[in-house]
Amino acid sequence: MSRRSCFTSAARIACSFRQVLMLPLLPVLGLPGSGKSASSTDEPVDWGYWGAGAPNNWGSLSPDFALCAEGTQQSPIDLVDCVEDATAPELMFDYHGYAREVNHNGTIAHVEYDSGNTLTVGSNRYELVSMHIHVHAEHQVEGQLFPAEMHLVHRKEGGFLGVVGQLYRLGQSDPVVQALIDAYPEPGQAIHTGFTLNAAESLPVDRGYYHYNGSLTTPPCTEGVDWYVLREIRTVSQEQVSRIAALHNGFNHRPIQARNGRRVIRSR
Repeated sequence: MSRRSCFTSAARIACSFRQVLMLPLLPVLGLPGSGKSASSTDEPVDWGYWGAGAPNNWGSLSPDFALCAEGTQQSPIDLVDCVEDATAPELMFDYHGYAREVNHNGTIAHVEYDSGNTLTVGSNRYELVSMHIHVHAEHQVEGQLFPAEMHLVHRKEGGFLGVVGQLYRLGQSDPVVQALIDAYPEPGQAIHTGFTLNAAESLPVDRGYYHYNGSLTTPPCTEGVDWYVLREIRTVSQEQVSRIAALHNGFNHRPIQARNGRRVIRSR
């Protein structure tokens, strides 16, 4: 194996960086989902992305969230200084089921799936549980920020999780993202009809990926998560990014976390 750069096109990076600068700036004060006011010190604060419940404060909001501040294998990270591994197993997707529910917990909207959609990576076999999207993206590639990132959350026997991350750059609209936007319910609601979110439509053409051991990117920030961030970067429109941000009352991404010497594999 040899060490190689994770992302080698300087022109592409410069172009995407200019595009990111076009992302909408949204108000950050008084947003729902950001928890109680900081002045209400006698009441618990809900986690969120703004104000007293923002990511930098998650670890102090509840003893159950301690890993958010004290963990050593937290996500997301900057995918840089990767080790190319020609023997890394292929991502084997077997998706064929439609979503059974779309819900919005007030902070993030989730698409829930029944069992039967599987991902196999070497000896690990996972069942697709849910899908959601973040703006901006949570992971970076050599310091580059992307406008959006979709997470396909899987669970394997024993409760361990495997998450597939799909990064997006600005460009043409994405039909899967649009279907998700069209299905979003109001905060606090769940819907079971009126959408056709086929898991197979979210699959990449290029199955190359970056792999590392990390955590959930939301409280309780549980560690032991197998991350597979796809190398194929799809496009999403500025309108779609703005719409997702509006539906989540603002940007909903966790900042980059310390790598702490973890090894990042880049598959071929």
